[in-house]
Amino acid sequence: MAVVLLIGFVLAKKKVIDDRGRKVLNDLLLKAVLPFSIISSSQYQFSFDMVRSICAVALGAGLYYLITLVILRIVVFKTKIADAERRVFITTSVFANTGFVGMPIMYSLFDAPGLLLAAIYNLIYNVFFYTYGVHLLSGKKPSVSEYLNPVSIASVFAIALFIVPWRAPVAVVDAIDLVGNMTFPLSMFIMGSTLSTIDVKKLFTDGKSYVVCFLRLILFPALMTGAMILVKSHVPVQAATLITLIIMTALPSGTMSVIYSERYDCAPKFCARTVSLTLLFMVITLPIMIALCLTAFMTA
Repeated sequence: MAVVLLIGFVLAKKKVIDDRGRKVLNDLLLKAVLPFSIISSSQYQFSFDMVRSICAVALGAGLYYLITLVILRIVVFKTKIADAERRVFITTSVFANTGFVGMPIMYSLFDAPGLLLAAIYNLIYNVFFYTYGVHLLSGKKPSVSEYLNPVSIASVFAIALFIVPWRAPVAVVDAIDLVGNMTFPLSMFIMGSTLSTIDVKKLFTDGKSYVVCFLRLILFPALMTGAMILVKSHVPVQAATLITLIIMTALPSGTMSVIYSERYDCAPKFCARTVSLTLLFMVITLPIMIALCLTAFMTA
């Protein structure tokens, strides 16, 4: 992960990947490569254990969003922070980059089953972000078309394909895999090139961004880890399910918050600075969290 991310960083510094190239890579990942990868994960052999894992991830993700959004809404709106920054504070704290960061990482950890579980988590993310998240940043009701993005459509399609007994011919699966296998290196290239654009001097000037980093990268994952340890002690749950919920909660703030904060002029500079800071600190916190999860749940 670190090596491929470093390659993306160097390519951006050498101007091989510029702003336009980064946008092209983003579109390629989110509109083609990642959907193919998600559909490929549906060809995993059907099992009732996997169905239970899918339900557990959907339930866990739903509870996470409900609890964190309610608590932060109550707490943050009682502070003296400017209204626009309060709204950005909540979205950047709660909504992580589950798309082109979370899914490739889960695929690299657990192959097709991990990607399918990550896609379920991301589907729940879409439900909450494109309803409450967009409403929070815009003050308006979101459009139904916001849900109809390629990743969401591919996720629903993958669930249907997994449940039905039919599996695609080997040649078709191999072709889909060939495209889907680009997901991890492509996403790391994008992350590395994004890191190269960060003006480090301006990042460390806002205390509120540090609080978001603490919540997003340390507190929420720690609380989820505690919850998963408690669940594991009472209910037989697959390790991949527990780790998916923890890692998908330990990711940096989502870039969709930046896009929508800019679209609706809701403290866009604060949002971009905060998301960049979480991305920078993620280089340290995420590998540690992955190592702890693998040690705690895979060797138990």
